[in-house]
Amino acid sequence: MSATGGMHRTHRTAVLLVAAAVAAGLAGCEYADDVGALPAASSSPTPSYPARAPLPTRDPEIVAAETRNLVELGTVLDESSEDFLFGGSGGIGDAVSGGLSTSGLVRRAGQYKVTAACIGAPDAHLSVIQGARQGGTLLELNLDCGSAAEALVDLVPGSVSAHLVRYGDAVPGPGTGAVAGIRISFIGPGQ
Repeated sequence: MSATGGMHRTHRTAVLLVAAAVAAGLAGCEYADDVGALPAASSSPTPSYPARAPLPTRDPEIVAAETRNLVELGTVLDESSEDFLFGGSGGIGDAVSGGLSTSGLVRRAGQYKVTAACIGAPDAHLSVIQGARQGGTLLELNLDCGSAAEALVDLVPGSVSAHLVRYGDAVPGPGTGAVAGIRISFIGPGQ
């Protein structure tokens, strides 16, 4: 019996027959929810679920301020770096704890330039962090918004993140249009 497939062939055939029987049984099932069978398709526009509440709209003046601030931020940050690793920009003025975070993957160890700026808020705090195995918090810097701040850090292969947050008692209220940007670029081999 084993020369022609024997028990293995019988087992595979039984499994296929069981699978086919289950599929045939499910094909004839009618699905229902707590209120009964599903209704047949109709041309009436009556939704079966409650309509979603509309998303809140942003104040056009705040959107305009954020747009102006992003344009100014682009002129403050150096965007011409050839060895750009990662970065990001966006609003930091929509909440008291507003901030910007970005992260990337370092593939080669070396010295990197961190450039950060904020527009539309009085000040912010920058942190650059690699995991505990790679060194933990590598840079902490207080920024005066309106101009770019630069610092050099030595990074090793692995993930790195940068965070820029507003802080202090002079934090503007929600909806200010404040923005921030962070850029990290490779400079050369570490020291």
